[in-house]
Amino acid sequence: MRVSVCALSAVILAAGSVHGQVDGTVSGGDGYGAPYAVQTVETGFGDNFSELNAAYARVANGRFYLALTGNIEANFNKLEIFLQTGAGGTNVFTGTPGNDGAGTMTGLTFAGGFSPNYHLIARRGFDGMQSRFDLDFAQLNTANFSSYGNVFGGQDFGQGATGTGLNLSAIELAYNGSNNAGVLGGSGPANQAAAAAVTTGLELSIALADLGLQDLVGETICVMAFVNNQGHNYASNQFLPGLNAPQGNLGGDGTGGFTGGLALNLGQFMSEGYFVVPVPAPASASLLALGGLLVARRRR
Repeated sequence: MRVSVCALSAVILAAGSVHGQVDGTVSGGDGYGAPYAVQTVETGFGDNFSELNAAYARVANGRFYLALTGNIEANFNKLEIFLQTGAGGTNVFTGTPGNDGAGTMTGLTFAGGFSPNYHLIARRGFDGMQSRFDLDFAQLNTANFSSYGNVFGGQDFGQGATGTGLNLSAIELAYNGSNNAGVLGGSGPANQAAAAAVTTGLELSIALADLGLQDLVGETICVMAFVNNQGHNYASNQFLPGLNAPQGNLGGDGTGGFTGGLALNLGQFMSEGYFVVPVPAPASASLLALGGLLVARRRR
């Protein structure tokens, strides 16, 4: 039996590689690979103001890395990010804990059986005194959440990290809003090649332990994100995975109307309700496997 040590070494390097700096840019050195989701619909919230072009993710070094390329408008529109990492989630949003006024989304039904147990809210804007970027991290169906304001120190873009609270380790995050390409404004099918070409946007990193995970092979992180208004009660048409095209803004009633709430059934608008990011084999396991193969090779 002939074993390619070079090939096995490449696997080990991939499993144990260090992720590049969290800087709001997707680059080859980050190790993301192909996007997990690419936008399907043009944006109804303003071309290059609020748009989600593609989603990249990976697990490395005990952390979950997520990059959502595109733009977050500087008016405190919300980028809602939902994560399912295990039991305790809900397929219908209950409004608990309700931080940042998110209780207005009560009754929102997720598509495809998606039952998130964690919720992040990112937003940016000018508060009358300074520009700021805020991030909330909540455990759904509990009273537990942490709100982190002005994480970039008086700017609504840049790089930084939260404090600790619900998350025992700091959440690293960065926002680069320089994109002026990607999807166009409208409600028709998106140019997916243009969407996939965008490399800047929001990037964050969360410790797996803060998501209830143990960094074990077989664990998964299911993800869905969308752009919402300031009050969490008027959904855009910018979702990842994307909505079925053509599709205008959902609003509060699915047709672009405002109701004051968001009791929508997303299964009526999207074929894929989430994407799945696996936890890979750790480098130590790969090293053990390589050691065993090398021993076997020497015995032949």
